[in-house]
Amino acid sequence: MKSVVSSEISLALRRKLYARSEHFIQRTRSYLASIMMWLCIILACSGTGWFAYQYFLVPQPGTYAPAWQQANWIQPVDIKSPTAYFRYGMALNAQPDNAFVTITANQSFQLYVNGLLIGTNVQNFIPETTPRAYMFDIDSALLTGINVIGVRVVDVDQQRPALRANIGIVVGPHTYYYGTNNQWQSTGDAVLVHPRAATSMFTWSTAAFDASHWQAAASSQPYAGKRALTVNPIVYTYPLPTHWITPGISEEGYFVHQVNVPANFGNAYIRLVATGKADIFINDHEYMKWDGQVSAPQDNIVTFLNAHDHAAPYRNGLLMGMYNVSPYLHPGTNTIAVHIQSPGNTTAKVGLDSHRSSMSMDLLTGQGTSYTNLLASDAGWHASSFPVAGWTHPSTAARQWPQPYPIGRPGTNHSYYIPDSSSPHSIQVIPPILAAEVLLYSTCAVLLFWLVTALCILGRYLPTRRIAYQAASLLFLPALACEGLLIILAREPLIAQPFPYTGFWALALIALLLLCTAGFWHLTRNKRQQRQGPLQLEAEAQEQVAALRQEVLEGQQLAGPQTRYERLLLWSRQNWGLLAIMFFAIPMVCYGLNYEPFWQDELSSYYAALYIMKHGYPAFVSGFIYPKGELFSYALALLMSIFGTTNVIVPRALTVSEYIVSLPLFYIFMQRIFNRRIAWLATAMLAFSPYTLLWSRQIRMYEQAQFMVILVMFTLYRAIQQRDQKRPVYLTLLCLVMAYFSHEENFIILPAALFCTLIATREGIYGIPAILRKKHWWTASLLAMALVFIQLMIVYWSHPPTFATDQSRRPPIDPTTDNLPYYFKLLFEQTLIKQGAAPWGMIQPWIGVTSVLMILGCILAFCQKSKPIRYYASFLLVSMATLIGIFTMEADRYYYPLLPLYYLMGSFAFWRITGAFWRFARPVLAQAITGQDARRPYALPQLPRSIQIVAQAIVCVLCLTILIAPVLPISSYNLFVSRTLGLNYRHHFADYNNVGQFMHAHMQKGDVVLTISPAVTSVYYIGHVDDYLSVNRALFLFEVHGVMRETTSGAHPIFNEAEFMNILASHARIWIITDNGNYQAGATRNGRFTFPPADFRMVYEGYGAAIYARSIDG
Repeated sequence: MKSVVSSEISLALRRKLYARSEHFIQRTRSYLASIMMWLCIILACSGTGWFAYQYFLVPQPGTYAPAWQQANWIQPVDIKSPTAYFRYGMALNAQPDNAFVTITANQSFQLYVNGLLIGTNVQNFIPETTPRAYMFDIDSALLTGINVIGVRVVDVDQQRPALRANIGIVVGPHTYYYGTNNQWQSTGDAVLVHPRAATSMFTWSTAAFDASHWQAAASSQPYAGKRALTVNPIVYTYPLPTHWITPGISEEGYFVHQVNVPANFGNAYIRLVATGKADIFINDHEYMKWDGQVSAPQDNIVTFLNAHDHAAPYRNGLLMGMYNVSPYLHPGTNTIAVHIQSPGNTTAKVGLDSHRSSMSMDLLTGQGTSYTNLLASDAGWHASSFPVAGWTHPSTAARQWPQPYPIGRPGTNHSYYIPDSSSPHSIQVIPPILAAEVLLYSTCAVLLFWLVTALCILGRYLPTRRIAYQAASLLFLPALACEGLLIILAREPLIAQPFPYTGFWALALIALLLLCTAGFWHLTRNKRQQRQGPLQLEAEAQEQVAALRQEVLEGQQLAGPQTRYERLLLWSRQNWGLLAIMFFAIPMVCYGLNYEPFWQDELSSYYAALYIMKHGYPAFVSGFIYPKGELFSYALALLMSIFGTTNVIVPRALTVSEYIVSLPLFYIFMQRIFNRRIAWLATAMLAFSPYTLLWSRQIRMYEQAQFMVILVMFTLYRAIQQRDQKRPVYLTLLCLVMAYFSHEENFIILPAALFCTLIATREGIYGIPAILRKKHWWTASLLAMALVFIQLMIVYWSHPPTFATDQSRRPPIDPTTDNLPYYFKLLFEQTLIKQGAAPWGMIQPWIGVTSVLMILGCILAFCQKSKPIRYYASFLLVSMATLIGIFTMEADRYYYPLLPLYYLMGSFAFWRITGAFWRFARPVLAQAITGQDARRPYALPQLPRSIQIVAQAIVCVLCLTILIAPVLPISSYNLFVSRTLGLNYRHHFADYNNVGQFMHAHMQKGDVVLTISPAVTSVYYIGHVDDYLSVNRALFLFEVHGVMRETTSGAHPIFNEAEFMNILASHARIWIITDNGNYQAGATRNGRFTFPPADFRMVYEGYGAAIYARSIDG
């Protein structure tokens, strides 16, 4: 009896505990569901608020069709290089009221008027490589008499330089156009552009230059694509403001004007010229800050050509500010207030001593080509030298101010607009109160739609109000995913602007939201009558589960794929995503391997492999031993010994092959540890990364280093799992040593490997790593350490003694925090890899989205108990900490080997987040549509096909967003993609191959070759280099038989101006090769070297290199 009673008590207790645990689980699930619901609402409010903020408060950039009139595409007849020059002379009897140039080129250009650099598109061309049209105001540079318009066009894509330009001269009510045609002169011969008697590098664009040897320009085929303007042409075509007003002689001026804006006014632009800094208020809100003074010239400016010649000559005068104020005006009365500050001591530079707080402003409203100046008269202005309370508001006090004094143009000012100016002249301010209002209204609209949908539309058909709230919150997700894609696509310059913050896209997103709402309402209403009792559903679900298990068992018992073909077909069906990646990645990486010329680091690896083929160990032409990347050098030597050394494609085929093999290897490894989805997205991000497609096409060890990191991070994890076996441990240490010998900078993974191994093998109550008690771990580690130690000793003893110290001698290993800003920019910003304005400069891709996912992935990895993801997160974080905190050198290629881990964590975060949303959405949708609680045991509700399609579409849109974010702009992404889509592309390395062709055609025996560029490139393309200008290059120097030599090429260094002049005086025929960029600027900085010498002239000019000569036939 007692046993029966105790069993009943025990059963009751277990039931009670089970009920409590079920209650706790249900409460936890309900709490998490509420969090996810409010997260959906917050995302909806954020997305709506951002779109509304951009639409209502931020003036969106637009694209405008340029007026070409009769202008044609032209090109030079005697093209001999990627650089061409065009000039056109025109006579003016009087100063025009206005003058402007509409211009475009097949790639980059610089516009000159009478020897003055007016503008260039290089700053836009480098990141975008997108053809555009530009307009420049040139009236400040025109003179009475003969004027010359000069254009320098540079092609960086193996095409012929071509130009299309249209000059507009405004005289009174008439506008006269002078377009490019056969009246223009052009040449592609640098000798005709830079004669011996030329006093500067831009004399060719002046009226005094003798261009009689230049030929007439020839017509060129029109280039495809719309070349739109990004600035409204009315800014230039409409006469500039000429009336100036001032409150008097004072340090500050305050101006107020009430203007009546008509209904349907279209666009509105303010153009302002002021003597000092200006603050512009519209309807009592400050929107703009403007500083129109031209910055004083700086010494030793590094430009795309020369430190002295192509810097914009300083012109005293004032800049004109232009603002699109359409969002800030409303039909009816608007108040415009302006505060002008005195420019201070810089006034003497522009000749504005007499009027310290004066301005000229107009307000253009209209559409198309019809615009009206609402501020044409000065009658409505009120001015004062002192403010009053509320003076920016249409108050009585400000309106009682006297009218300002009209004056002539102060001093010697010139008004001109520089749209690509890099100086911070303009700051646009959005008033916080207006932004708060827009965000508040947007939030209210989202909440109202959510409540109305949940209570009035879906509430009638759903079992509970809670389910209605949660289901209504899910309706925002499709529109949010599409908005994210639109925001990323806005970075593509080929898309016509404004985009996407327009009424069309706003209506499209709203329509998508309403469509999802209507579709979901239709499903819930139709399924209401078809619902069955929950017990029957649960029984049916149990039967379905039992039948499914039986089918699985039977399938396991049946014979699977027997033949190799059947197994391959099954694997292909399961892993079709990898096949799709390989289908696109292989042509992208293999197409045009000979497109880019070799650069100096590639040639270092090339000559090291060549030396191995001859002598058996890696060294340079100079005989300097190269104990770096030994494994890569020997692999490259083996490939070149089989397929030859003359073809450019052969040495680059090694890294291409490693890239192609690494993708399926990475996918298979990650699939075994995680799942196909994580493996697929990580592999896709790695395959289509701009970094990967760049470095996998170069003769450098970075791709092999990344390949070995993939092997190390997988084999090490397997060795940790099978720690008692010897083979996995020895295999792991072998891969680790091979990774180190592939690239010594891979040492950053050594602390990570040690840390992860010790942490992952902790055992017992004290957490002592088990491997410390394993003999085979010690044996393998000591062997690996011995090999690394031997390599370090070879490096130490083979390197010649240090005889000088400069910035290149900074120790590579040193604890520091100086690298943090660089790597933050690398992960979250898009910047130039090297400073300067060369049209072939490289841009770091924008990987901000993936970097955010990587950080989230690392955080989520430590929030769960999964050992594999914690292992990989720790491996990445420790390696990054070593790279940033210990390794002093800064370059994107040092982070490159960690990209597989970087993308793995991003992929993990993506699927973890989307999985959390799906785990929240699926039971909500199941209860809303089928009436079944999907959280109950054995409940496997089958959602309608339409719901599954929408969910899959959302995931696809998000994956596409992540993949294309670093790709844009598409024109500068990949050569194969650009050629397939018919887009522009450009080289990323200087054209020393063109320099070599010119030198072989003109160089004679006994000529001396000097270089202000990487000497090894001249050795490869020219054949030899005698001397080079050495600045801060002590690391690359060593002594050979008492003579200083450069390590890679063996060239003799020139350290100072006196030595340079002695060499010039000792030889008759001398060639000087220059990079037209950072090397030349470094040599001429602070007057260390004078370049070019007085008796030298440029005889060849490429897009990234030039040749100077003192004596040349012809």
